[in-house]
Amino acid sequence: MNRSINPRHHGGERRLRRLLSLVLAVVLAGTLPALVRSAPAAAASGNLIRNGTFDNGSTDPWWTRLAATNTTVDAGQLRIRTANTVGKPVWEDLVGHFEFGVTAATPYRLQFDASAEASRNVRVSVSRVDTPFTSAFDREVALTATMRRFTFDFVAPFGDPKAVLLFHFGGRAASTVRLDNISLTPLAVDAVSDPILYWNEVLLDSYRASTPAPTVAARDAAILHAAMHDAAVSVTGVGNPYRVRVPVNYPGTMDDVVAPSLHAALDKAAFDVLVARFPQRRTDLETALATAVTRRPSGVNAAEATRGTTVGAAAAAANLQARADDGSGDAGQYQPDGVDGAWRPTDGTPAVTPHWGRVTPFVLTSGRQFRPDLPADADDYQDLLGKQEYLDQVREVRELGSRTSTLRTTDQTQLAHFWANDVAGTYKPPGQLFAHTQIVARQRQLGILANARLFGLVGLALADSAIAAWDAKYLTPIDLWRPESAIGNGWQPLSRQVNGVSFSPAFPAYISGHATFAGAWAAVMKGFFGTNDIAFDATTDDPFARGVVRRMPGFDQAAQENALSRIYLGVHYRFDADAGLAVGGSVGAYVYANRLRP
Repeated sequence: MNRSINPRHHGGERRLRRLLSLVLAVVLAGTLPALVRSAPAAAASGNLIRNGTFDNGSTDPWWTRLAATNTTVDAGQLRIRTANTVGKPVWEDLVGHFEFGVTAATPYRLQFDASAEASRNVRVSVSRVDTPFTSAFDREVALTATMRRFTFDFVAPFGDPKAVLLFHFGGRAASTVRLDNISLTPLAVDAVSDPILYWNEVLLDSYRASTPAPTVAARDAAILHAAMHDAAVSVTGVGNPYRVRVPVNYPGTMDDVVAPSLHAALDKAAFDVLVARFPQRRTDLETALATAVTRRPSGVNAAEATRGTTVGAAAAAANLQARADDGSGDAGQYQPDGVDGAWRPTDGTPAVTPHWGRVTPFVLTSGRQFRPDLPADADDYQDLLGKQEYLDQVREVRELGSRTSTLRTTDQTQLAHFWANDVAGTYKPPGQLFAHTQIVARQRQLGILANARLFGLVGLALADSAIAAWDAKYLTPIDLWRPESAIGNGWQPLSRQVNGVSFSPAFPAYISGHATFAGAWAAVMKGFFGTNDIAFDATTDDPFARGVVRRMPGFDQAAQENALSRIYLGVHYRFDADAGLAVGGSVGAYVYANRLRP
């Protein structure tokens, strides 16, 4: 039995019957290629289906697989008298519509009215025309004598310029079915149903609940979004994976053609990574997964979900395994240099992740690839402390970063707190940049594939900028002390815990981690969108700026403000900010140029 679905065979056969009379029908029966095609009628606006209402009295361009199946237009509806195919596969008797395409990761809505003279089930699919006949949508519906409206939403797991909408009637005795008002319409991007945005927000909630170090937080995000990106690439075949392209194989028969659900693949990849990285939050993450399942398109069937879950699990496992021995767990001991100018704890908290500069990067060749010169081009601590540039910068932060400063403006005070997000309960500095990525992605109405790539790039860039910043902080001749230590004499920075206690982050000042993150983020955003000039309303989690929204004219301006905020907060010098922006910009540009190419 020939299982190929060819519109030239079956649709052309029926057209020739109408044109050449019943006498020629017998001669032309079989699989003779079409000799005459009627001019295609225009589809309704946005509707990929031509003649889905049958108001013109014609069955064109609908075709049948079997000559024994009869289609006519009756009372403005397509009346189908199916063939007797008892004991044969459901795909044996088909009525379908060719001549449209689907785009990978694009949402669609399929709608139709249907009834049957005797209650029966009908399989409906949107599939590839040729082997392996993969279905983008595949559901079985129950028909009764009452004409009912059916609506299904689905996201195409693959792209194909030659798709087909099929109604499967095989495996049953002859019966009469009626169809009407058939439409297949691309839907607008819906951020609410985007798994990338959803799971990124779950990640930010995990930051708020567990308070990871900024280095660890950035690493977790990179693993999460690399796994989700790889899952998306594996399902759709679009783009280049970061770590793995999970094989997606099909049997090549019309009995088993469902593609993996893109949503299920992304959900599983995210869930597995987050459970591995935040095991204490398993219950919350299981609840998040259950919510994600409810947000999947209505057209996803159980087989598609199962296959998607398999792809997502493999993508997560590959990315987690790749980072198993990256050095992030080798904390070691840190011994402060113990001289003037060298970092020392300001509140008894030991150095945070002092080994992080030696962690294997995600994209960079090493943590020192973009290592900056020492602050003020000094040779050592003694040389630095004698430089006028250093003295000027200490004076600047003493005057502008003091809790009691009379020189700091109201706006500078606001932006100092706005960009902080250092204290427990916030989404931390990487989280704020992801939140801003969400804002821009929603504003630009990015689809799932674009978001998978964008968030993957941001994740990789932030993770490597953390490694680069910590290399400069701990693995160079100067582990610079914080202004709180340099100024002394009871001076207090504006930075403080919610209870009012002064707070300077527990790692060296040079270079600024905030500024490095910001520079990397801006570089990725500019590369991805091809411009700096995208304005957006930035938000914050910081308890001292809760509810504040700052209008950013572009990515560079946001990064610059982020970097300068650390001076006004009293925890960094200007060269910390400048060098951090430069290093981060180099990291972000390198990541964008070398990974997740479209």
